[in-house]
Amino acid sequence: MTTTPEYVPTIVLSKASAGGDHEKPELTALIHGLEASMKSAIEATGARVISVDGFTAADLDAALSQADGVVLLGGGDVDPDEYGATERHPKLYNIDRTTDRVDIELVNQATERRLPLLAICRGMHIVNVARGGTLIQHLEPSAVVHSGGGVDAMVDHDVTLEPASQLSALYGDGTMTIRSGHHQAVDVVGAGLTATGRAADGVVEAVESTDPTSPLIAVQWHPEDDNASERDRELLFGWLTTQAREFHARQSEVAV
Repeated sequence: MTTTPEYVPTIVLSKASAGGDHEKPELTALIHGLEASMKSAIEATGARVISVDGFTAADLDAALSQADGVVLLGGGDVDPDEYGATERHPKLYNIDRTTDRVDIELVNQATERRLPLLAICRGMHIVNVARGGTLIQHLEPSAVVHSGGGVDAMVDHDVTLEPASQLSALYGDGTMTIRSGHHQAVDVVGAGLTATGRAADGVVEAVESTDPTSPLIAVQWHPEDDNASERDRELLFGWLTTQAREFHARQSEVAV
């Protein structure tokens, strides 16, 4: 008996936001390393990965015309101008304005096309800003350590998931340990989003779309990090690949 091969969806990665104003070279190196790990983690779930190549509308359209899903990478800080902040914290770094605007348009285009979208760390910030939300420019010390700082930026801490969320459906209700490294966070949650994960100090660690026809999960943590949980990678990137296959199936039905 011949079986039909499972469809291999195409996942588009955003451009890596590295360098820019007030660059921290160690962060730039970390970003590129995580980008490579991200590609491997997605491919391990049975998907094909391509990257946005360029900054023009035509570049985005060329990538998204092939896409069954989108991933927004981590990276530097989002320019406060993008969310209307009148002051700039002195500890901002690796601000890449051109990539900010490309990524915001990528979110808008993915939403319009109803492409499944997974956003990681800075990617969550971009999603929130694209939806009209705001960011905390720098987290003050609290009971939860959110970043190790320097080259060893990642730390482990707990996140509590909201019941009945997409994340709790994946991981189970309650608290899970995640791997993160960030000094910014979501402040006012953007339109069409809801916070579904928080650290013990109240910092938002995950948001999701409130529209079930436009699948979106955004997390503050890094499942692609080499020291993160293998189960975390399998569940979260597996969710994306499953959603991408379902998107392709819906598009095929419409085309018939």
